[in-house]
Amino acid sequence: MPWPDDDVPVLRNRPVRLGTDTAGLSRFGDDVWNIRPAHRDAHTGISSLNLLVFPKPLRRQFRTVLLAALDHPQPVEPTGLQRSAEYIGIGSMPGLLRDLQLFARWMHSRGFRHISNITDHDLDTYLSHVLGTTMSLGRKADVLGAVRTLWLFRDVLPIACRLNAQFPWPGRSANELVGLRSAGGENKRPRIHDATMEALLAWSLLMVEQIGPDVRDAWHEYTQLCRGEHPSQAIYSGTAGPRLHTYVDFCRRTGTPLPGTPGPEGPQINYGHVLRLIGLDDKSQFSPTQKRWLARQGLVVAERSSVGAVTGQIQGRPWRDAPLTVGELPGLWRRLNGALFTVVCYLSGMRPGEVLSLRRGCRGTDEATGQLVVHGHRGKGYDRAPDTPDRVEPARPWVVVDAVHDAIALLESLHDQPYLFPAQLRAGSFRPSATHARTCSAVNRDIADFAAWVNQSFRRADGSAPIPDDPAGKLNASRFRRTLARFIVRRPRGLIAAALQYGHVDTKVTLNYAGAPDTEWLQDVAVEKLELILEQISEDAQRLAAGEHVSGPSADEYRRRVTCAAEFPGRTVISPRSAARLLAGTDPQVHHGEGMTCVWRPETAACRASRLAQGLPEPAGPEESECRSSCTNLAFTDRDIAHRKQDLRDWEAAASDPLTPRPLRDRATAQAERITSLIRHHEQDRTEGAPA
Repeated sequence: MPWPDDDVPVLRNRPVRLGTDTAGLSRFGDDVWNIRPAHRDAHTGISSLNLLVFPKPLRRQFRTVLLAALDHPQPVEPTGLQRSAEYIGIGSMPGLLRDLQLFARWMHSRGFRHISNITDHDLDTYLSHVLGTTMSLGRKADVLGAVRTLWLFRDVLPIACRLNAQFPWPGRSANELVGLRSAGGENKRPRIHDATMEALLAWSLLMVEQIGPDVRDAWHEYTQLCRGEHPSQAIYSGTAGPRLHTYVDFCRRTGTPLPGTPGPEGPQINYGHVLRLIGLDDKSQFSPTQKRWLARQGLVVAERSSVGAVTGQIQGRPWRDAPLTVGELPGLWRRLNGALFTVVCYLSGMRPGEVLSLRRGCRGTDEATGQLVVHGHRGKGYDRAPDTPDRVEPARPWVVVDAVHDAIALLESLHDQPYLFPAQLRAGSFRPSATHARTCSAVNRDIADFAAWVNQSFRRADGSAPIPDDPAGKLNASRFRRTLARFIVRRPRGLIAAALQYGHVDTKVTLNYAGAPDTEWLQDVAVEKLELILEQISEDAQRLAAGEHVSGPSADEYRRRVTCAAEFPGRTVISPRSAARLLAGTDPQVHHGEGMTCVWRPETAACRASRLAQGLPEPAGPEESECRSSCTNLAFTDRDIAHRKQDLRDWEAAASDPLTPRPLRDRATAQAERITSLIRHHEQDRTEGAPA
């Protein structure tokens, strides 16, 4: 194979993102290769390939190896386990360079001049060298895997670059070579605690509904002032001097104070903001004489330089007493960014990277079902590549709820950048927002900054922080999907669960993923359901053994199912996928609701019959909102009866309240009588010797 010419583009066989300056792409002879244009995602920060890390005598050889890895699909290993025609991902190239440089330095230290000089014995020596280092086991496995990758490309490399030994260390995987046990696909990301997630989401929604529009309007006003496009600037013309005189006359006539900044002896004039107000750009400056003249005009100087207005409210009061200030805007934008990201990412079930890659105009409605959707691109898959003029990956729809659409609408009104979450709002040369989105690490900081700001600015009635700390550690967007799966399965009875109706989110999000190629979401839900069912079986069995009484038409079936499920010895779950299989054979279909228990049988379920009569889809399980007291699937435990006794006290109080309208009192009386009858039958069933 011939050696590449120095002017060969290193991304010649890789599609690059639309808008890339192809004339400026890195060449083979460059010491640093910018490979970022070949990555699909706008939010990722891909390191450039610095070829100078390789020893100079071996640099051209390893430079050629890396070009081959960019040019060609990775050949199939002799084991046959790897998929064919699979290119090494652009995001993996910096890691490959990092691992190959260790091999190159080891070769250089032992005097090797060509990769082709390496023998089987040398590879065994390198294996011993790597195993003897202090690197982590995972890092060692990666380093050994890089040598195998080098061997795989031998047929497309010049003779000097070919690793001509046998396939390195056959018969064992890289993990086995270093003694690393596979995690089996287990999701080790901890869920966010219920109290923390509910509060974070509640305040994020407040940002969407009340606070965010004020921040947006203030930012728009500030942007217009900076560009000289604000209507108030129409009265100014000429150079700085005439504009300044006009501004002073305006302030005197209207009683407007000069914008200020805090100072040790009181507020000082903010000359930079005065320049904005009179329509001059950031490159302009007042002369010392003009500054002295303005200071001697006897005008009041405000403590801050305000912008925008406060219109949003929290519990009937303005969310803050004073207007926003220019200095606060960058921080408020980041906090708003974190809140909007939380709403979109958490309530859609999308991966963080998939959310960060969303573009303006992604909202839509499914024509067939009327469901709200968001159009984006999948965030995983080895075959993902940037869109090009002759190849555009079809957008994938995510079914979402209203709150997600509202958050996206606010994002689209906040700026005019192509990505919903741009790298930065202001123009800049570092990661320009026209082609880059915010990174995952940056948005995680935004979320943490938002939570800290809420806790600093607001307090609960008891003086505690509105968003409690998460016991599992820092808030991280990668934990949202697993947390949402838990909330959907368990549906905590908190403020947010009631306001957002997690069952509604469950129906839309889960049914959407069921028809999509991404099955990890359903696996997460299966894990949460399996954990819930195992906990429930254990508690139900213990209570039955302790003498808990069960009444109702399905009492006997309840006892039978709980007893059989409790006797199941269980199996080891090593992955979310196996959790889904185990769930199918373990679930006793016993569902605890508010004051009742459903022993689910589709053929006798009153809720199923009601939905079918309305022309609605058949439910996969009980629909509590459609529950009927006459349903033969019902059973009542002592826990249910304790709940009903509390309901009875509430209904009796409503029935005896003279201020309650008569029709409502009659309804309360009827409800109290029904519950009294239910409790009486439960207690009679107990005394008549029903099985415990």
